Amino acid sequence: MSTTTLRLLSGSGYRREPSAMPSDSQIAHALYDAQSAQTQRSLDEILAMAQQSSGWTQVFKQLKTEGLIEEQTLGHVVARWTNRTIRTRRPSLAPVENISA
Repeated sequence: MSTTTLRLLSGSGYRREPSAMPSDSQIAHALYDAQSAQTQRSLDEILAMAQQSSGWTQVFKQLKTEGLIEEQTLGHVVARWTNRTIRTRRPSLAPVENISA
């Protein structure tokens, strides 16, 4: 690997832990952002639904039944939100020709 490549990789600040489970807050935000209808539930309503139900799967099923979410599974909702969040947080990399060796 060249020095430039190492600098780009080490300077990216990107680290992902695949075994880490999403927090309740992340799941709630993912469900909130996944709503496609004009009438949406608030983040507080989604959190309240989770407290009153047997878990996030039930909240997902309720929102899907109400026509607020189009994804097929809760996993799809969380994965899409996580990927979008990672992309927006990833620092931009300078073109190779602008980096001095």
